[in-house]
Amino acid sequence: MPHNEIGGSMPRNYSPLTLKQLFLTSGHYCAFPECTSAIVHFTDSGPVVLGEIAHIEGSSDDGPRPNPSLSSSSRDGYGNLVILCAHHHNLVDKIDSAYPVEALQEWKRDAEQATAEKLSIGATSVSFAELQIVCNAFADGDIDLPSTPMIAVPPQEKMDANGLTEAIRPTMTIGLAQAPQAADFIRRQAQLSSRFPARIRAGFVQEYDRLHSKGRVGDELFLSLLDFGANSAVSPQTDLSRMFVIRAAAAAVLCHLFEVCDVFEPPA
Repeated sequence: MPHNEIGGSMPRNYSPLTLKQLFLTSGHYCAFPECTSAIVHFTDSGPVVLGEIAHIEGSSDDGPRPNPSLSSSSRDGYGNLVILCAHHHNLVDKIDSAYPVEALQEWKRDAEQATAEKLSIGATSVSFAELQIVCNAFADGDIDLPSTPMIAVPPQEKMDANGLTEAIRPTMTIGLAQAPQAADFIRRQAQLSSRFPARIRAGFVQEYDRLHSKGRVGDELFLSLLDFGANSAVSPQTDLSRMFVIRAAAAAVLCHLFEVCDVFEPPA
């Protein structure tokens, strides 16, 4: 996601992982209480970012809510950022005395909690219809891979081996809970097309290698794969509640592959 598409006209040193974490936990809405402005609009050519990144503590020593003791990395780190619509971003910075640090921190916590709850609710509605759309995205792979046994590895061991942190655990927990349903869907599809599991693995390897070649590792790589599966299933007609169902389905497929596929680094 290009930096110049978010956060106003001044580019910041936001890492790709920070951006992914912000939008993953935003719930697609402005964090200002009771604001219903969407921060992402989906089009036929992909998602368009409408929201802006606001600093909880000032982006500079002379800006709104300044904290001169804050390091530059902390200023632009996930914990000091929240996504707002353009109107409310302008409001909280223009009248910063009315919107102290503690208020913005509370909005951020509320947005994170609401997003986790929506994803949990979405997971209960995942059906074969959503799994098929997500699997079809991964099944587009066209590389020929040797057959390998798909043996489940304890998730925590594999998380440690691949540098995955507690930041993605809520998504991982939801995905692993639904992973058996994804595995069942793939088994059923294999009865209709014996190459279906191999095609999914090939597509997964292809996207994994593409992202890895760009330097994506750890949480950033995992979230990029999640975006790949989820965004492929979203259209301009998809309402926001269904987006959480689709994202839960993408997490289920990804976590199933994470458990059994030899693409992610195995534990030592």
